[in-house]
Amino acid sequence: MAVLATFSSVLILLVPVYLRNHQLEEFLRETPAASDEVLEQAILNKSHSLGLDVTPDHVQIRHPPGGGPTGVRYVIRVTMLLYTVDLHFSSNIGEARR
Repeated sequence: MAVLATFSSVLILLVPVYLRNHQLEEFLRETPAASDEVLEQAILNKSHSLGLDVTPDHVQIRHPPGGGPTGVRYVIRVTMLLYTVDLHFSSNIGEARR
């Protein structure tokens, strides 16, 4: 029974984070290319408006050699009662789904 309660608690904490991250990814896909500083600030502003704990040192912006979409990697920190977990995500700038 304790295992089920623990599993349920973890789900209750993590599912909203994944749903808000989906909103952040949609925002990134609709964001036009810009300088790294502008992109980083946009990511931080949007993540904070969604209630996601993303810090500047947890955002990486990568430009592939030879062009192509700009990649973004970021970490969302989730603090639970006895444990903190860093969830790693990645997305591309300006690649809106059709």
